[in-house]
Amino acid sequence: MRSSKWLLPLMLMLLMLLHHQVKSEESHCTSVAGMVKLLDLEAQLIDNLADYAGELEEKLENVKRNMAKMRLENDRARSSTEEYLSNPLNSFSLIRRMNRDWMTWQLYMDDPVGLSQVEKIQELREHMPTNTDVEEAVTALDRIQSTYGLKMAHIAQGLLNEKQYNVSLNVLDTYAMGQILFDQSRYWAAAGWLYQSIVLMELNTLTSPLELSKSEVQMAYAEVLLKMNQQADALKVVNIALTDKPHDIKLLMKKSEIETMIRTGAKNNVPKVQQGAVGPNAYQMGCRGQFPPSADWRLHCRYNSTTSPFLILAPLKMELVGLDPYMVIYHDVVSAEEIKELQGMATPGLKRATVFQASSGRNEVVKTRTSKVAWFPDSYSPLTVRLNARVADMTGFNLYGSEMLQLMNYGLGGHYDKHYDFFNQTNSNLTAMSGDRIATVLFYLTDVEQGGATVFPNIQKAVFPQRGSVVMWYNLKDDGQPNTQTLHAACPVIVGSKWVCNKWIRERDQLFSRPCLKK
Repeated sequence: MRSSKWLLPLMLMLLMLLHHQVKSEESHCTSVAGMVKLLDLEAQLIDNLADYAGELEEKLENVKRNMAKMRLENDRARSSTEEYLSNPLNSFSLIRRMNRDWMTWQLYMDDPVGLSQVEKIQELREHMPTNTDVEEAVTALDRIQSTYGLKMAHIAQGLLNEKQYNVSLNVLDTYAMGQILFDQSRYWAAAGWLYQSIVLMELNTLTSPLELSKSEVQMAYAEVLLKMNQQADALKVVNIALTDKPHDIKLLMKKSEIETMIRTGAKNNVPKVQQGAVGPNAYQMGCRGQFPPSADWRLHCRYNSTTSPFLILAPLKMELVGLDPYMVIYHDVVSAEEIKELQGMATPGLKRATVFQASSGRNEVVKTRTSKVAWFPDSYSPLTVRLNARVADMTGFNLYGSEMLQLMNYGLGGHYDKHYDFFNQTNSNLTAMSGDRIATVLFYLTDVEQGGATVFPNIQKAVFPQRGSVVMWYNLKDDGQPNTQTLHAACPVIVGSKWVCNKWIRERDQLFSRPCLKK
């Protein structure tokens, strides 16, 4: 009996933890494929709102219909009051309806409309984006802006990387960007978005119930200017706000506070970083396509018919793009039908991508990798068997003991920050059985309209996604030591849905195909 006392609370706690885990895995913005269901959910919410409007209209029409009858009767009575009231039937009817009908109308007016629709929204809320999802979306858009050096005004207008799109942000969008970046202490970025909010409020007016006070935005802009130690500019903003609301107590108190700060010379302990004062780093240059073309005459293109016997019959178009590390691109390796099948296989099982953390000894969700993945054993289907055979043909390696195929889809600003694919050699549990990752094979399953390049900042190489192509590189040197030149990253996607398929090949079974050589 004593043990059963705690059984129910324990089960409830486990269910809550499981529910929280499922919710945390949703991570809506990290995959375009995962966001598709949000459009279906929004359609349900709009239909629900339409039902609410229908109930309101039905009630309104009923009120108008009865109101016309009551008005007609009242006008007839008032046009000839004495004659009307002298008739006992009229008098009785008047007293009765004043006593009973208007009580009924009071109850009718008090009866709320749309309770079922409110319950429907509450029911759907568990499938809707959370505050964390919004924060991730803000971080993603900020990542796009900073990585590619885009102007916030251009982003708000739908001008992305010098290409105009038929879409723009409204003041609620830009204000949310400013608010959340402010909370993250990203004051320079927050200031830019809050300024855009003020500009947009001058051009467009929000309708109820999605209203936003202009003074509220101006106050937020003044706050972020104070954080940047720009007291004089903050005072100007507050004075402008006071021209519309000269008696607003909050604005008057803020004005007094800023004037005191200016008089006393008070400063915030926030380093003043001049945004744009420093040029792009190597990673950002690669993402922007600014690496200079290689001048190495040894790099060339050819039909590869030698890596495996099968390629004698069906050679592959190969482009040698690097020698340290060895890196090649194979073109037209995967067909459109195969890509469609792969996407269909992966979409239902996509989960938030994780990264192995040596400190904890396990895979964890991290902010430096935003995408969703699905894993497939080599023998999962005839297609996975064919793809693995193709990998063996392209690399000449034995895939026994290597990792499963990993399919990945990137979402809003999806990226993977600078990293190595090889493991730290001290992590013996990861490499004891099959060795380290000798090579990486990366299939590009989609073209990406803008962004999404794979960049190698140490060697100034950038590979942009081309549907059906494959990039392959060696992670280890000839002597089996990790090659730090393989540092690479997946640049944020600006526009497009980036799908890739990854295969990490382990070194242990490559004893005869690529023996370990001395330095």
